[in-house]
Amino acid sequence: MTNRARSGTIIAGAPGPVSIRTAGIGDLDRLADHFVALSPVARYDRFMGAVDNFERIAFDCLARGRRTECFTLVAEWRGWGRDIIIGEASYAFDRDRRCGEFAISVADRWQRRGIGSALLCALQYRAVSLGYVGLFGETLMSNVAMKDMARKAGFAFSRSSDWRAVRFDKRLDRNVARLEA
Repeated sequence: MTNRARSGTIIAGAPGPVSIRTAGIGDLDRLADHFVALSPVARYDRFMGAVDNFERIAFDCLARGRRTECFTLVAEWRGWGRDIIIGEASYAFDRDRRCGEFAISVADRWQRRGIGSALLCALQYRAVSLGYVGLFGETLMSNVAMKDMARKAGFAFSRSSDWRAVRFDKRLDRNVARLEA
């Protein structure tokens, strides 16, 4: 199966099938376009600060994907005659600790439609299939949407080393692929 293989996923609130797949280096321009299209607030929430070199950020996300423990998932929607990246989840796992860190972004007009939850579900499934036992993330205290999604997915919250942020952790097991409503 190639990176471009599509598997339609029905997501409530999405106008048509959305595919989630592992991104490849051929997605560089489309991933950079996704980051550029995010509102300044969504971009700040995703990167926890101001950023400007979106092609470099996209390249970093995709170049890490050459290793099993680091990769980026993308959510795509077919619109206007082409596949459009509407969300991404980048993550890296620490083999020694068997734990991984992740970050998610969803295009502004697609937020609150289940895209982020679907990406998180796919990410957890992938982590379990690789034998990892923990997953964590950090977000700004002001990022209510991410905190709500993490809470619904069963993450426990704690302080972050960054005073502006909160950390959330989850112990993974074989049943993580389902998210609690």
